[in-house]
Amino acid sequence: METYDCLVVAESRFAGGSTAALVTDVTAMSELGLRIGLLFVRSAYLDDSRDAPNPKALALPDLPGVTMLSPARPARGRLAFLHHPLVFARGIEERARLSADRAVIVAHHPPFRPDGSVEYNPIEAIRRARAALGLSAWIAPVSGLVRAQIAAFAPFVRQTSIDWPNVFDISDWTMIRPAFSGGGPVTIGRHGRPDRLKFPATGAQIDACLPACPEVRVRVLGCPTAALVKDGAHPERWEVLKFGAEPVPDFLNSLDVFVYHHHPRINEAFGRTVVEAGLCGRPLLLDPRLRQTFGDMAVYCSPGEVRDCVLRIASDPEAARVGASEVRGRMATLYASGSIGPRLEQIAADDGATSRREAGMSLPTLARKLGGHYRRRLLGGTG
Repeated sequence: METYDCLVVAESRFAGGSTAALVTDVTAMSELGLRIGLLFVRSAYLDDSRDAPNPKALALPDLPGVTMLSPARPARGRLAFLHHPLVFARGIEERARLSADRAVIVAHHPPFRPDGSVEYNPIEAIRRARAALGLSAWIAPVSGLVRAQIAAFAPFVRQTSIDWPNVFDISDWTMIRPAFSGGGPVTIGRHGRPDRLKFPATGAQIDACLPACPEVRVRVLGCPTAALVKDGAHPERWEVLKFGAEPVPDFLNSLDVFVYHHHPRINEAFGRTVVEAGLCGRPLLLDPRLRQTFGDMAVYCSPGEVRDCVLRIASDPEAARVGASEVRGRMATLYASGSIGPRLEQIAADDGATSRREAGMSLPTLARKLGGHYRRRLLGGTG
């Protein structure tokens, strides 16, 4: 049997933050000199997706210490990381014989949709992973939001005692220009893939959360312009850049305040773009739903409050810079790729958690929601 320090099982076809997190995790493990066994699987969750395998995921076997695993050959690791619960909740094609002292499913996504319906059942993800791979896994949530939702399934699911947030090579994310040092109007903005759901629901809310006016200049890197216009927003008031038109760190350093609000139909499980902005020393003005993840590292407000909050932050630029610098230091401690080593040791020694304290719902309520989830599946829905 082949033995490794860490086994990593993942779907290579994700295009967004899940693969970015996978890549930085494995890269950090490689930099620690660990031996990593990597297995790519195909999940029914992406059966209808036209996405090809992500080139960044496919490049991981080129890293020192990384070996591609074959499902036909058994492998053992001290730790095993199975990325994304939806991959396993919907089932995978492969059957493999893996074993580990501790296995976790990294929960990049919360189990409940914003309307309260169940998107996936973590109990089913654990069961199917065990059947397909031979690993009995806990859940490692990427944020406080995900942890609170997984707690609804306790005591039938055990979570790791620590979160497993995304990590970053902080040398890629540096402060080139201090905020509020350019003169002229305050520059605010945001970046990300051009997804309509990454913006608020109505045109009025979109305009309010990025309020271009004589005092405030707006820059957006990556924008679904046509969809926003269709919903009544006015992105022509902003400086809109196609994603990739500027290196993201350069773009972030052009801002004085990073502002992010999103659609009520999605839950942000983590928020990579927020951390990227924080590591570049930008003050953060965020959707209140992100408070569970970032706590006192940001200011929170509704879209309609953005203009007043921006001007209030800008009224004391020195205090804003000092606060942003403190947040950058805290984020570097929490999310730097160097944090992986201590976290691996914590996971290995963990007793886990089965508390329902954060659950926010009773077991009978959960049972009703799961009933609805499986009825939708039987009727051909996505769950």
